[in-house]
Formats: sequence, C-alpha cells, structure tokens
Amino acid sequence: MPESFEQHFGWEKQKSLEQIKKKKALELVQEIEEITKRMAEKGETIEDYRRISAIVQEIKKIYEEKIIGWQLEGKLTKENVLAEYQAGGVVRAANFSPEGDKVVIGSYDDSMMRVISLTEKDEQGKPNVLAEYQAGGWVVAANFSPEGDKVVIGSSDGMMRVISLTEKDKQGKPEVLAEYQAGGWVVAANFSPEGDKVVIGSSDGMMRVISLTEKDKQGKPKVLAEYQAEGAVWAANFSPEGDKVVIGSNDGMMRVISLTEKVEQGKPNVLAEYQAGGAVWAANFSPEGDKVVIGSDDSMMRVISLTKKDEQGKPKVLAEYKAGGRVRAANFSPEGDKVVIGSGGDDRMMKVLGPKNS
Repeated sequence: MPESFEQHFGWEKQKSLEQIKKKKALELVQEIEEITKRMAEKGETIEDYRRISAIVQEIKKIYEEKIIGWQLEGKLTKENVLAEYQAGGVVRAANFSPEGDKVVIGSYDDSMMRVISLTEKDEQGKPNVLAEYQAGGWVVAANFSPEGDKVVIGSSDGMMRVISLTEKDKQGKPEVLAEYQAGGWVVAANFSPEGDKVVIGSSDGMMRVISLTEKDKQGKPKVLAEYQAEGAVWAANFSPEGDKVVIGSNDGMMRVISLTEKVEQGKPNVLAEYQAGGAVWAANFSPEGDKVVIGSDDSMMRVISLTKKDEQGKPKVLAEYKAGGRVRAANFSPEGDKVVIGSGGDDRMMKVLGPKNS
C-alpha cells in the first residue's frame, strides 16, 4: 500500500526553499571554481570571464527572489480579478511568463496565440496584447521559454512552432523561429530548462525532443529523441536537469525517458514506467527530479518515486488520492512538499494536497 502524504513527508524530510536555493548557489560556485582552475592551467579567455560574470548574476538572482505566496482565503469575487481578456474562442492554454508580468494564451475557434501584458493597458483600458499569432488550427498548448523571449505553441494542425517575442517578420508579425510538423495534434509543448530544446507530445502517440540549435539534412529542426507510445501523448515535460522527460499517454502509462541513454536501434532508454487505471493526462517532475506526480482518467493522483521500488520491483507509489473525477492537471509546489490537482467530471475541483499544517 502506498504511504499517505502525512507518513511520507513526515518520515522523509523535504528540503526547504532556502535549502534548494543554497544547493543551486553552491553548484554555481563550484562551476566558478572549475573555470578559475582551468584558467590557471590553460590560460584566460574572454569566454571564461563572461561565464563567470553570468554565474555571479545567477547567484545574485537566486537570493533576490522573494516568494510572497498566496494571501487570499475564501470565495473570490469580481474584485479579485486582476486582469481579463476576451478571446475569440475557448481558452485552452494559459501560462505566466518567468517574470510574471505577462501571460500567454492559446484558444480554440479563432486559433490564436496571444501574449498579454499584466502591466500595460490599451486605449480602452484593457490589458495590452503584446503579440499574437494565427495558427492553422486550434492552439491547445502554449508556454514561455525560460528567458521569456519566446513561446512554444502546439496546435490541431499538427504543428509545433517557436515564436519570437522580440523579432518580427516582413509583415510585422512575430517571427517564427522554428516549426515542426507532427503526425497529429500537438497537445503538449514545453521548453527544456536551458531553452535550447522543446519536447512535444502529439495525438499520433509520439513524444519528440526537438533541437532549436541544430538542423537535419532538410534544414528542419533536428529531432534529438523520439518515443512511440500506444496512444496520444497528453503530457510531456523535462526534468529539472533537462536529461530526462516524463510523458503521460492514452494507454494509461507514465514513462520517464532518458535523453542520454539509448537501447536497441538507438531508441531512448525508458528509466521508469507506471500503469495507471486510465489515460494519464498530467505528468510532472518534482523540483528535485526524484519523483513524478501524475493525474489520470481513473480519478487518481499519484506521487511516484524514481529512486525506490515496491515489492514487485516497480516504481514505488509514495502517495495517492482519489478525486471525484478524472485528474486532468497535477503539479508539485516549488518546495516539492505539496501537489495541486484539477479534476473534471462532476467534481470540477482544484485541490492542494500535502501534510497537515504545511
């Protein structure tokens, strides 16, 4: 039987946000030490100094970050709506920029991607639309790059597109930096932590990792890895280190796939897999990358270990929760000690799950 949240997070102390910050900073300091050692042995280069300067800024940013947290309780009203925008169809995707000052939305019917400012208003006093792009089909996935200067979208025309928010084409529209034609609707699309790759999941059952810096022989973005599932890939996300992806598919499977290890015929190595009781709609890594949370058609949320096995040698289920409907969304909190889920059917609930008093 899986452990409850109370048991698991009580027995295995989770790292605090400060501990996570310290770990990241120490890793960056170690990189500076390695660079200075190389400089002493092989000589100084301008690239070395630029990298050291960039690392110092990264460390500074880590300790300048302030987590304010959610401050409202109870039922929210119209007064709590900070911004709103009327699209021309159902809004299927909506995500914040890394700085939190913009949102990107993707919609059905009008097949539009829009980047909307949360700090600027137009002449009618509405949130200013900073960029928009007309796709050839419904936009069902839309996410910012880590730097916030690009968005990746997936649409029902089978296309993945990476769109610049700083460059324009000859018609004055946002420049399409890369595009890839999949064999079905692109229903999941996310950047790697470094922003140099995207992972997509599509209704043809394929997961693909696509380079934004390398081209194939036809001059198209190079496919670095692909995996054929037994059904549509509804969820696809990179690990924090960017060396793995987790996917959820219509065959009820969660799979963690290596981007560095290959098996026969050069296929990516499947590091872990778990059979749920229905289609896996959501799959995301924990901040430390040692667990995944999944949501599925059997109305279950499960937290699964990538380091521990159960008695059958399968990935150990650390915690699970039965919702009142299919679990379509599931994500960890920044500290990894809670998960948020969204469910459908008659339930239609958002729930935050974790140990008591957390």
